[in-house]
Amino acid sequence: MDKELKKSRNTMKIKEFVLLLSTLLIINCAGTAPSVGEEMSSQESTESDTRVVEEEVKVETFTVQEPEAPPLPVTVFEPYMIKRGDYLIKIASREYGDSSMWREIYEWNKEEIGSDPNKIYPYNFLSLQREASKAKNCDLEFFDYQIQSGDTAWGLADEIYGDELAWVIIYMDNERLIRNNDGVLQPGTVFKMRKKLDPCS
Repeated sequence: MDKELKKSRNTMKIKEFVLLLSTLLIINCAGTAPSVGEEMSSQESTESDTRVVEEEVKVETFTVQEPEAPPLPVTVFEPYMIKRGDYLIKIASREYGDSSMWREIYEWNKEEIGSDPNKIYPYNFLSLQREASKAKNCDLEFFDYQIQSGDTAWGLADEIYGDELAWVIIYMDNERLIRNNDGVLQPGTVFKMRKKLDPCS
């Protein structure tokens, strides 16, 4: 009887050991060998991750083109005849609407004006910068005048142009003839006289 009981207990222990061993094997296998469904899910996840990476890498790049700046206006220099009572601030205010532009006018004409910007003289000329599209037609037109006995540059300037100080213009337009006659207006000499004193006005 005792022998049978011991044998039965041993058999039960062996069964328990086999059961325990089987359980351990199942647990270990579950951790290391995923099922077919898990394997497919893992593969799909990997492929999905790969596609995301590829899409991120393949993001198109493009350059933003800034709008082109409008071209700068073409500028030209136009002659300006100094009038009685003119000074640079007054000219800047009248011609540009900005009295502070007198500095630019002085810089453009420094060689002609000299070291003192306050010393400018009527019927001399300055160069003023303009947009080419706004530049005036400053073509000179002349008529012939034959010098008479007793004519002087001052008298002719007053008679023809209405201002004796405009003799500067007569001298400028006929300098070669006047120099050749030692500054004397010889009767019979033909001078060029402007139809319009200031062609740009």
